[in-house]
Amino acid sequence: MAYRRPVYAYLDLAWRRLYGGHGQSEIPDIINLDDIFSSWYDFRRLVISGLESGFVGPDYVEIIDLPKNFVAVRPIARLSVQDRLVYDALVFSIAHLIENQLHPSVFSARWGNQGKEFWSPVNSWVAMQKHGAQMMGKSPFQLARTDVVSFYEHIDISTLEIDLQSIGASPWITERLVRYLTMFQSSSHAWGIPQGPDASGILANIYLLPIDEYVHRAGMHYLRYSDDMMVFDTESESLRNVILEINSILRSRRLTMSSTKTAIYDHSDAFSQLEDLEKDAVNYGLDVGEEGAGERLFKIFTEAVTGTPKDRDIKFSLFRMGNLGDDRALPWVMGNLKGNHHLASQLLRYLEKFPAQIKGIESTFHSILQEVSGNRYDHLEQRIFQAATRQQIRSANLRDVAWGVLEDKNKTSLPREFAARYIGRVSSVADGQLLRRRFEDEPDANVRRALLVAMYESRSFSRRLLQSLATSSSQLSWVSRYLLKDPLVPLPR
Repeated sequence: MAYRRPVYAYLDLAWRRLYGGHGQSEIPDIINLDDIFSSWYDFRRLVISGLESGFVGPDYVEIIDLPKNFVAVRPIARLSVQDRLVYDALVFSIAHLIENQLHPSVFSARWGNQGKEFWSPVNSWVAMQKHGAQMMGKSPFQLARTDVVSFYEHIDISTLEIDLQSIGASPWITERLVRYLTMFQSSSHAWGIPQGPDASGILANIYLLPIDEYVHRAGMHYLRYSDDMMVFDTESESLRNVILEINSILRSRRLTMSSTKTAIYDHSDAFSQLEDLEKDAVNYGLDVGEEGAGERLFKIFTEAVTGTPKDRDIKFSLFRMGNLGDDRALPWVMGNLKGNHHLASQLLRYLEKFPAQIKGIESTFHSILQEVSGNRYDHLEQRIFQAATRQQIRSANLRDVAWGVLEDKNKTSLPREFAARYIGRVSSVADGQLLRRRFEDEPDANVRRALLVAMYESRSFSRRLLQSLATSSSQLSWVSRYLLKDPLVPLPR
């Protein structure tokens, strides 16, 4: 029992993090998990019961292909809330053991003050870049940089099990984690550890401990964020020797170094591999109200969208331009949303800063959704319906397109869920009746949940149905209990 109490305490931390939106933005929820929040203590008992039984692990995992650029994707594991909390709680409970093994050169998924540092991955990434720039400014270092091909997907579970034992994780936790990850691999076409959950970043750190230790013993200056590794030295031959040894260590752990991302840069080129120091100056200028800081920010944006788009600079500038109310990026954003669909979240958040342009935004949404119809732009469709719902855009044209997305069962569930939520918000009487019919024919549990919410918001639902589901063992019991309380359902984040 001594091993279990910490796990249950970290279950609460995992829930607060998930419900607060941390680590959830890649796979948003149509109602921000308010149904689980309203029954948290009952739900918590269910999760604990599963942990006690030892039969942990997902029966089914949906893999969402999240776009990295116009063509490439990253496979994100969509776990049920219960499966996600089990995984996070188990890993969080041993995070301090992993933290004790890490050198200061590691910036990813650090665990301090009950996970406070872990809650800001973007800040940690920026801190690593700044640290590298400072080192380059003090000495004429050259830089060797590399990372791992499909890192999370190629983590070997049997090797990870030995790693867990070596840091002193209890057999109770190790057994459950290994069982969980084994089931994860057998319940989907994914392998390794799930991409997306916060816990995976922590496990990734333990898996690369041999790399950290080797470079540390070699006396090299070294920085790492997940599998992105940077080694600094004045001699290129020394850096080459280190990279070759890192490659050997990776291979012994069933990993492959990325040949396309492995290179040695001289001192001048190394600076281009780190974040542009101009951004720090612009940030400072904006903070103190420096004259001309806004123009310098706009210059970063215009340079970022000239030629091959520079994603990080686009994100950096749009976020700040939106906060400043600078609408000069509006034409580019509305004209390039499809071509930069992997940046949909950032582009749409920028558009939301200009409610006076709502008619033009609505027209842009409609034309893009029509243009991508029949093609594989599930992520873009989901984000547009999410934004349209959040902005409370009432459009018959968007509603008609949403019906087409909802009824297309060849699509993944996320765009269909957000299409259903949008229809529920703008429905006619006839729409409400059709939603009921769609619910009866829908096999996907996540879409059925979205349809229940849509029926509720369209005022076309049966309390008898909700009461029946609320007392069942169905996955819909939690949302049914929630809707029976007659809530004002929150808009999606």
